[in-house]
Amino acid sequence: MRTLIILTLATFAATAQAGEAKAAPRTGDFKDEYRDPSSGAAMKYRLRAPQKLPERNHLGLVLCFHGLNGNEDGLTGFGVDALTRNGLADQYVIAGGKSKGNGWAETDDKDLLAWIEWVKRTYPIDPRRVHLIGMSNGGWMVNRFGWKYQGWIATVTAYCGVSVAFSGVPDGKKPGPKGGPGSPADTKTEWYLVHGDADDTVGVDASRLAARQLRNKGYRCLYREIKGGNHTDILGNRDVQDDVARFLHGARHKELPLSKEDTAALGSLSSKAKSEKNAEAVASILAEAQRVGGAPGGKVIVAALSNPDPEVKKAALATARTTAYGREVVLAMAKLLKDKSEEVKTAAYRGLGAAAALRYPEALDALVRTARTKKGPVAERTLAIEELGKALKLQFLGAFEDKQAIWSLVLLLDDEDAAVRKASFAELEKLVPDTFQYKPELAVKERKASLAKWASWTTGKCGPPEGAGKGG
Repeated sequence: MRTLIILTLATFAATAQAGEAKAAPRTGDFKDEYRDPSSGAAMKYRLRAPQKLPERNHLGLVLCFHGLNGNEDGLTGFGVDALTRNGLADQYVIAGGKSKGNGWAETDDKDLLAWIEWVKRTYPIDPRRVHLIGMSNGGWMVNRFGWKYQGWIATVTAYCGVSVAFSGVPDGKKPGPKGGPGSPADTKTEWYLVHGDADDTVGVDASRLAARQLRNKGYRCLYREIKGGNHTDILGNRDVQDDVARFLHGARHKELPLSKEDTAALGSLSSKAKSEKNAEAVASILAEAQRVGGAPGGKVIVAALSNPDPEVKKAALATARTTAYGREVVLAMAKLLKDKSEEVKTAAYRGLGAAAALRYPEALDALVRTARTKKGPVAERTLAIEELGKALKLQFLGAFEDKQAIWSLVLLLDDEDAAVRKASFAELEKLVPDTFQYKPELAVKERKASLAKWASWTTGKCGPPEGAGKGG
């Protein structure tokens, strides 16, 4: 009898433990404190999770890092608001911790790593979709922490971050060549830096230096400098917020292997994408490729772009407007600028515009080349100009980086075709405070004085123009 009671109690305890382990994770927007009794790690945190969680590990994870004297609320709220406004919040777990002291330090790493692993165990997180966002001291932290742990971090976004050395070999892995296939641009974590040039707390030179350091090492890095922006008001720039949301949503970690399920699923999709014509089947194939994203998903997209059905090509191109697949898809889109279907060509220009906004040089080159080809179809030239305008928009906040693409828009103000002049001016006038009395309908002699002022202004921002057809 005693043995039976013991066995019954043991069974009950095991059942209770199993039930506890399988308890549904907490959802919604809440605050709590994580404690690991075995290691002593602790972290106060705020976390927002979708009310309905997927069965498989399909959610992204955005980790938010507050500034000096901040707490788990501040930047987490920023992340929640930005992703919610862009209709993306329910595809992510958004979480922010609290440093042990007034600000983040290397001594926080142990607790931080334990807490992050707990979040990843507790929620159905796709390990290829882990992103960091930090501001000020938190910007320093995400730059340092992101550099150190590149092996599992897809992107790092730092607002007005204090300088970081970006030295040493992250994860003990020597990076590939600085350019071309296998370079950090194709294989490593991506960065997005934001700073105001009127910041008197952390000078703007910190982010300028960080951008140069990362690019000199071959990394992909977007830099948004906001003229007149101070230490805090740059967080309120909605255009940049939305761009950050699109940036991290489109990115995947480039080296982590796919799960067995994803590997199996993608194995047969490329061949199907080349020949499938059924609209419902095509939609399912492309949705899976887009969810996986990155170069693995890009293989399916490249296959779909070779499908003879224009509708399949258009649908595949549409996914490239919100998901980054890498260089091979950009090159495949550029080839479709010569497609027989006008609708496919239009969709290709739209896809290249999204890649140009991420500063893929191949996309910028293709758009600039089309825009400046005087004998090219006017409709295509104006479409390329429109996409260039959208891609370069945030550079006009203060960091004019793709200089020759910007020069192209200005030089086209003197194009022989009135429609081209009008299209270029339509993009530029939205981005500058002074249009120098330029009007696209003016005759050559009448617009000469205005064009001289445009050239002087552009030289001041970008330096003198280089050869035609080069994208910065």
